[in-house]
Order: sequence, then structure tokens, then C-alpha cells
Amino acid sequence: MQSEMKRWQVALAIFALQVCLGASSAATNLVCNGTFAEADSAQPAAQRGWSLPDGLGVQWTNAPDGKGRAIRMDTRVSERDMNARWIRTGLTNDWFIPNAANNAIAETYGLSYYSAPFALASGVTYRVSGDILGHAGAKLWVRGYGPFRGKLTHRYETVLNCKGDGRDWQAWSMTFNPTLHRPELTTLRVMLFAYYPAGVYWFRNIRVEPVETP
Repeated sequence: MQSEMKRWQVALAIFALQVCLGASSAATNLVCNGTFAEADSAQPAAQRGWSLPDGLGVQWTNAPDGKGRAIRMDTRVSERDMNARWIRTGLTNDWFIPNAANNAIAETYGLSYYSAPFALASGVTYRVSGDILGHAGAKLWVRGYGPFRGKLTHRYETVLNCKGDGRDWQAWSMTFNPTLHRPELTTLRVMLFAYYPAGVYWFRNIRVEPVETP
């Protein structure tokens, strides 16, 4: 088991370096490209350090106030239209709705969008933060992964409910200690989430940074 753990830790370190190569060493933000400013050189339709946006429900585009780039989520889109888009963009391994209906996806599954995984340190308290424009259906989710029965699996999550007014950008943050009760965790990912009420939600300036060590 220890040898398995070491292999995972080495793999995670290499992955983090590959994904965020060239990032400022002075930055404390563990989320690669949390400002959404940089494109992925391998696939220009996506930003570096994040999953591929489907281009319909989840878009990487200019922020509505003209200040940089942001993630736009439209939960008014129907389940059927989202399925069609996921098929067209080759994302059905990540997203697909059985027996999709014509209702807005806000009423059932909502929309999710993931950062690349990044390594965490044991015993450290972190702060997750971000700027969000939208209604009460926005969340910043942090999910943790660690070894379980020989595989790296989802073992932890915490969520920040962002009850916006739908008119202005608002800054949200919370602190969390992922290894306090889950010492086996090795990796975190941020998940942006939007659901009900159906509408357009915007996310930018996503950060996870250490704030307290043992």
C-alpha cells in the first residue's frame, strides 16, 4: 500500500507540473488558471487547467462587464439539448442524462464544471473563493480524492452555497480542512455548479489557497 501511495503522489506531482507549467511561483493559488485568462495550447476552445466546456450549457467567454474571461453556465437549456451537445462534443463519458426530458436542466441535474486536480498537504486548512454573478443556485464545490481498495476515489467534499442577487458580481469564500477527518486524501478539484432557478450564472477568480498549517 505504501508503494501504491508513493506512485500516486509522484504521478500527481508530475501532473500538476505539466498542467500548470509556467505559472508564477509567487502565486499561492493552487487552482491552475483560476482567472480563466489562458487558453490550452492543445485545444484552444478550452482554457488551461480546466475541463473542456461543452459550449452550450457551459461556455468559456468574455465576462459581461468586459473585465477578462469567465465561465458562463446557462441552466435554462433543456436536458435533451444538453445531451445532444455532449454527444456532439464527445463529452458523454463525463456527462449524459438517461431518459432526458425537455425541461430546463436547472430543475434536475444542474450543470457542473471541473478544475484539473491538484495535490494537497496533510493537516492544512485551505480557503476556497470566487466571484459569482447569478442567483441562489450557484455553488463552489471542493471534492477530495484518496486511495480506497487500490484505487484513487472520491472520498470527501465540501460546498459553499452562493446566494447571489442576480444583478452584481459578489465575492464568496469559506475555509475547510480536508484531511481533518480524511487523512488519506491526496488530491482536490474545484467544481463550479449552477442549478435552480433556471438562468445564467457567471464564475471567475476561482482560488484555493492554504491559510493555516499545523
